[in-house]
Amino acid sequence: MDMLVSYYKKGGDILALEAIKSIKKAEEQGAEIISKAILESKNNLKKSEIEAQEQYKKILDGAKAETKKIIDDSKQEAEKTSEPISEKGKAEVEGILNLENEKFDKAVNIVVERIVKNNGNS
Repeated sequence: MDMLVSYYKKGGDILALEAIKSIKKAEEQGAEIISKAILESKNNLKKSEIEAQEQYKKILDGAKAETKKIIDDSKQEAEKTSEPISEKGKAEVEGILNLENEKFDKAVNIVVERIVKNNGNS
């Protein structure tokens, strides 16, 4: 209703120009709002990409650390498990070497006895 009163007071031409100016101003404000929204959207997208990269790196680093821990734990467990087996093997080798030394000593004694028998009481 105010518009009609204004129309009669100002005249149709002036009112039409004001309406056009008002519409143009609204369009400019709308274009500015859209530009700001597009810019904000691009900024949010960049932020999201950066955060995603950081999360990816964090997850990857965590997985690498967990893998290293699993490998290290497995090595320790394997060493712990193999230690008694290794000790047993070393003992068996030592036993075989001692046996060989005993046989060697017996062989030397036999040879010495033969030499002594053949040569008399040398």
